[in-house]
This record gives sequence, C-alpha cells and structure tokens, in this order.
Amino acid sequence: MGYSSGMLRHRVTIKNKVAAVQFGDTTGYQTAGTVWAAVDFQRGMKRLAEGALDGTDYVVVRMRYNDIVRRDSQLECEGVTYQVTELHRDYLENIIQIKAQEIIVT
Repeated sequence: MGYSSGMLRHRVTIKNKVAAVQFGDTTGYQTAGTVWAAVDFQRGMKRLAEGALDGTDYVVVRMRYNDIVRRDSQLECEGVTYQVTELHRDYLENIIQIKAQEIIVT
C-alpha cells in the first residue's frame, strides 16, 4: 500500500553509525538526512532491566523508499531518539517500514 503525502506528517531525522577513526575514539552517530514519515506510537511491554522496571516505547515508522536508513540507524522524532530493531524495504511499493525502540538514557 502506498502512502499519500498527507499521511507522512512527522519529520524524522535519520542518524547513521560512524566508525571510530583512531584508537580510543568512540563510535558515534551522524545525521544522514531528514524525511517525512508516518509514525505510529505503540506502548511497549514493561521489562526488568538492571533491577528496575522500565517501560519501553516502540514506534512503527513508514516512509518512502530510500537508501539512507540502515539496520543500525537511529531515528529522532519530536525530540525522542529510537534505535531501529526491524527494517523492511519494499522497492515495488516504494515504502520502508521500520520498528524502532526508544533509547532510554540513564
């Protein structure tokens, strides 16, 4: 199913992993582009992590087909950063569907 431009109403920034250049550098993320997307917020299941009960949020993001987003990308939408967990590309339908989990900063 294709998407009309009216359904793609969220601005999503795609950040791709950048490898460390020198010894001691850390791997980071660099902005690769910003696209219009449909973002469906879904409440995730609660999990026990490091002795504390944390709620994790998942989103399903649908955008037009592109070569920018990768399986190790991060997505930023409305000030929240998400890590891509699943990525499905469909060239014939001109769509990418992504499942991503909110990154919890401690």
